[in-house]
Amino acid sequence: MTYSEDHFSLAFGLAAFGFVFTFLAGAGGFLAPRGSMHLSWSPKALFLAGLSIAFAVTYFGISGGIAVIVAVIWHEWGHVIAYRVAGHEDARFRLIPLFGGVAISNKAPRDQLSNCYVTLMGPGFSISLVVALLLAAEWLDQEGSPLANEVYRAAVIAGALNAFNMLPLWPLDGGRALRAITITTLPGLAPLLTNAMSVVLIGIAALKQMWLLLLFALMGYSYARRATKDDKGLKPMGGAEAFLASVAYLTILGAHVLAGLPLFRRIIGI
Repeated sequence: MTYSEDHFSLAFGLAAFGFVFTFLAGAGGFLAPRGSMHLSWSPKALFLAGLSIAFAVTYFGISGGIAVIVAVIWHEWGHVIAYRVAGHEDARFRLIPLFGGVAISNKAPRDQLSNCYVTLMGPGFSISLVVALLLAAEWLDQEGSPLANEVYRAAVIAGALNAFNMLPLWPLDGGRALRAITITTLPGLAPLLTNAMSVVLIGIAALKQMWLLLLFALMGYSYARRATKDDKGLKPMGGAEAFLASVAYLTILGAHVLAGLPLFRRIIGI
């Protein structure tokens, strides 16, 4: 793998943004209330984690599977950090075989701003992982290490996974963030848009014969039908907040698309 100076400069710029964004946006949420990560060693948690790792390694190979699991954990940790910043001290996440992971809190968000913040911080926090891997790959390449390609591949995988998750499709994070923004700017359009995003994801999964994604999309569609009920009582964002959320959404999406571009080109065949 050959790394140009322009590539390194771009990686360094993304690194600066990624780490600043991470520490500013997640300040106060990196550790649980008792100062630990509160790892769960319950049989159920261990079984799900082990099964998730086994599926990832089987499908992507050892190095690719490890990259996927690390990317998923980093992503869900971002959601948990945001939950804690928003006052959800019970926040935690769980690996789900074949579907990645899920961040959990027993408390409902207090408003659309915190809802959108929690949603965006999963892929937003993941920028720090992508740029760290890119910089590590650059350094390893300069040192002539054979690990450079594997680390670079991990960065591409992490970027691609988060870029896909940020697509404006329900119930992906991108679709959830877009719904929160739309409720503020065009509240009457939000239910129609949510259902449309869900149907598009179902169509893509069926067209590409991606059966696991189709199952996920169908589950999301059932949730989309009651999303309006779940949003009742949540205060909409202000105009300035919706604008900043839109900028954050586009910035995070753009950063991950850029990082995952080699994998997207391979999938598309260009």
